[in-house]
Amino acid sequence: MSLSNEVTSVTRAVVLVRVVNRAGGFGMSFLGLRMARDLGMSLTSVGLVLALFGLCTMPSRILGGVLTTRLGARSTIVVGLMGCAAAQLIIAFGSNIPAVIAGVLTLGLAYEIIEPATQALVVEIVPGAKQASTFALLWSSIAVAGVVSGVLVALLAPWGVSALFVADALSSLLAAAVAARLLPSTTSAVASPPWRSALTRRLIVWTGIGTLYAVLVMLIVFMLPLAVEVAGWSPVVTGWLLAVAAAAAIGAQRLVARWEERLRPATMLVIGHVVLAAGLALWATGELGFLVLGAVLEGASGAFCLGTYQAVAGRKAQPGLAAAVMTVFGLSWGVAAVIAPAVGTALLALGSGILWLSCAATSLALAALHASAGVQRRPSGAQSAGRRSSDR
Repeated sequence: MSLSNEVTSVTRAVVLVRVVNRAGGFGMSFLGLRMARDLGMSLTSVGLVLALFGLCTMPSRILGGVLTTRLGARSTIVVGLMGCAAAQLIIAFGSNIPAVIAGVLTLGLAYEIIEPATQALVVEIVPGAKQASTFALLWSSIAVAGVVSGVLVALLAPWGVSALFVADALSSLLAAAVAARLLPSTTSAVASPPWRSALTRRLIVWTGIGTLYAVLVMLIVFMLPLAVEVAGWSPVVTGWLLAVAAAAAIGAQRLVARWEERLRPATMLVIGHVVLAAGLALWATGELGFLVLGAVLEGASGAFCLGTYQAVAGRKAQPGLAAAVMTVFGLSWGVAAVIAPAVGTALLALGSGILWLSCAATSLALAALHASAGVQRRPSGAQSAGRRSSDR
């Protein structure tokens, strides 16, 4: 098999695994609703449990990096997906608060295992010049599955939140089977993750910036179902908003594909954050029409931001350091998952408008940060711009 065919084959396999998993990947968004509405827990208690969930995702991410280096990406992905399926079934069928909390924490410990493996495959197998577009393809494909996911939420919600977690578990098991069948069996050339080599100052700074964005994303993931209910709408509305956002991401991906070679990553991030801020401001109204329009903008922003943040991190990986670098950068999501529930529930207690306007202001601040960095690093010539665009 030629290198080109191998890259194409592996890329398709990675995309298929994530798409199958994402098609049922709505469970995490409804963890708060499962505990608050079904079990009668207070918002404060829900926030605490969700923060513990986020805390568990950090060792989960590190474990994923270690397993990727020791066992290879395929085995790591299978283990992670099976762990998620088991936890989701516990959440679905748990009949009391301790059982469901145990399921939530188990899900946190398994949730991030697959991420370093998936991202390391892209960094190690795809040529550097094509990594940004490959990450963009991955996110776009996941958005397609997100449309299905949102529709499934709308269809399954009348059966109860537990039904959503059963469907999520089934999709995780199916994705594990696809990974075991299609992904190559490879291990890293190094015996253990070279963490010290991966921890460069540039990566640490970029991870800090990525954490701020990750907090915004996790606030949306955790708080959207609760905020929609506070505004007086049913979980079915949340399902359709998720579907609309995913469809918008697909459309926005066409723009990303056209512009990614002409615009600096900093510019792409400015566009994404401004669009996100506009969408969140519309959500602050609580009106159904504005919720839908805001979902369009929120979904479109992800096409510009998510892949770009990861692609820039991936470019900082030296040969053999992909799993370690993507593990370090990925810890931003674990930190965000700890911060977001506590901040989100506190803001939501003041009103959904306060929650979304605060998030919009943060997104605008990140846009200003990237705009400033883009001006400071602007090269003098087009050729120089092409060489230095990987810095940001």
